[in-house]
Amino acid sequence: MRTLTAPDATQSEILTQLTVTEALLSRAATRISGRAQDAEIVPMPDLGLPHNVRRIHGGFFTGAYYRWESDVPMVPVDATVNLCGVSVFRTSADFCDAAEFSRCVAAAKAKLDKESRYVWNFARGNHFIILAEVRRDGGLLPPGRYLVLHASSAEFKDQYNGLYPTADNWYADAIRHEEGGDGRYLRYIHGAPAERFHRLVRMLEDYQRDRQWFCASLVAGRENSLEEVLSVPHYGMPDSRSVAIGCQWLDPARPLAPLLTRPGAPLYLVQARSGGNNEVTTERGRRLLTPHGLGVSSDTALDLGFHPGALGIAGRRYPLEESLAGENFTAIRDFDRDTDLTRILADCPGTVAAELHQKYSYYRSGEHQ
Repeated sequence: MRTLTAPDATQSEILTQLTVTEALLSRAATRISGRAQDAEIVPMPDLGLPHNVRRIHGGFFTGAYYRWESDVPMVPVDATVNLCGVSVFRTSADFCDAAEFSRCVAAAKAKLDKESRYVWNFARGNHFIILAEVRRDGGLLPPGRYLVLHASSAEFKDQYNGLYPTADNWYADAIRHEEGGDGRYLRYIHGAPAERFHRLVRMLEDYQRDRQWFCASLVAGRENSLEEVLSVPHYGMPDSRSVAIGCQWLDPARPLAPLLTRPGAPLYLVQARSGGNNEVTTERGRRLLTPHGLGVSSDTALDLGFHPGALGIAGRRYPLEESLAGENFTAIRDFDRDTDLTRILADCPGTVAAELHQKYSYYRSGEHQ
């Protein structure tokens, strides 16, 4: 394991479990390859708890890059892979106040629900739509208004054609187990199903970009009021032998990525640079790993317990289909520009190219600011 930063208490507990996950990835790849294979996990500075209980039970956490070597295609299904990311659009659309922004978002949702096959999911988990402003000259982005969208390709999540490991989806019969003791295991698919799985994830990279643009155009009210600045995934498969969860993998030729903070606080556009310990080599070339946000920490000890059909956290058992979103014992880490941003940019080298100040926002439960 390649640890970039000194862990906090929550991360220390998670790292103990990631050591097991790393070993299980290696063992599964060795089994299907017929010879010894390596695996490596690279935790990010924002390593933390996902909302998805099944993902934790399967040994995967948010804010990490998971890599394995294998002679046979393989995908660990409890990484609950989909394609998620953040898109930023410069816009000439004018929202005179929060009420008008809310009306435009509501109209976009209604139109999408009625006339499109896309699934509206901007008020789920940590997804959002934000109208932000760049207020000063001198950065990479000119002053003006920007729509920032964060969502996943919900159309390929837990349907039969989806990528989540549901009980009756297209690859359910192909799932295999690698047991790890103390309730730990790795579930994976290999061979032809794994090849198809990866093809779907690659297809979703363009699909997700088009989806974000389409939804942004509905909010803005017209297509010609948008100019795409970037569309960066932070959840998916950088190549056929790796998974990134809450971790951006940037081409050094296009090293711009957003850093999400918290509701109401500025977002940062970071220009990553080479030379750090966060560089990896993928089948698609060299990539720079960067955190996508601050991560979620626990207010108390996790005391993780892996039980059949349930996960123990902080003295309570959660069914695998339950979500941790909104639970009292979890909290998004506080953010301080002088300390936290400095620490993140030390672990994952880069500079702040622009600050986007939140003006209006739409997020979980349809809340607005």
